[in-house]
Amino acid sequence: MKNKVNVSYFLAATLGLFCVTAFLQKIYIKISSISHVSFKYDSPISMELRRAIEKQVALLEVDGRYQLDSVLHELVRLFPHIKRIDIKALPYDMAEVEITSFDPVVRVNDTHVLTQEHTIIPAHYYACYALENLPTMQVRSIIPDRISCEAMNAIRQSIKERTFESFSVSMLSEQEWHLQNKKDPLITICCNPSSIPMGSVQKRCHELIETVKKKSSPKTAWIADVRFNHQIVLSRLKGGLYGKKI
Repeated sequence: MKNKVNVSYFLAATLGLFCVTAFLQKIYIKISSISHVSFKYDSPISMELRRAIEKQVALLEVDGRYQLDSVLHELVRLFPHIKRIDIKALPYDMAEVEITSFDPVVRVNDTHVLTQEHTIIPAHYYACYALENLPTMQVRSIIPDRISCEAMNAIRQSIKERTFESFSVSMLSEQEWHLQNKKDPLITICCNPSSIPMGSVQKRCHELIETVKKKSSPKTAWIADVRFNHQIVLSRLKGGLYGKKI
């Protein structure tokens, strides 16, 4: 008889624990979920990206509510090029999704953007006004996801020295950059991140090429390679910037 009483107490306690657990779970779900979401964006973020984010959040609605953890996890997974995604719970079952972008530094091939974090991401992440005044460079191979610290430092130095104002910059690889003179497209300087030509080197290359041009056809394209210590290697470039050295 005593064993039957103990079993009854045990079953009652188990059932009670189950009910309490279910009740607490319902409370947790209600507390941790929200019914209304608002958005706060960095101003450079494009309308295209904003619509994509809001569409994805809408897809996560279940029975009129959103799970904060699920929303954050999916946004981080689907939009890896965003600098930071914060979700802040607000009173009255509301939450605010705050999106912070990386600062753009240089446009790449008009389709991508180099950011301050050395990453190269799609240009459609940014509004047109945030891109229109950026310097532009071309990458003549597969566009990488990021560039090295050395290359990033060279680009920052080039911006500081206003190199992009005088030259069209193309990156064939991290160790071969072509700087085509905008005023005289027949003159190209070949360099790498450690040999970005500053004023005196640019001037010397120009003087050297002008001297050689007097002895050849005025339509001949020339490339001056400055990647060697204290040397400028000059050669003809058949077909202009995209031609071959001779």
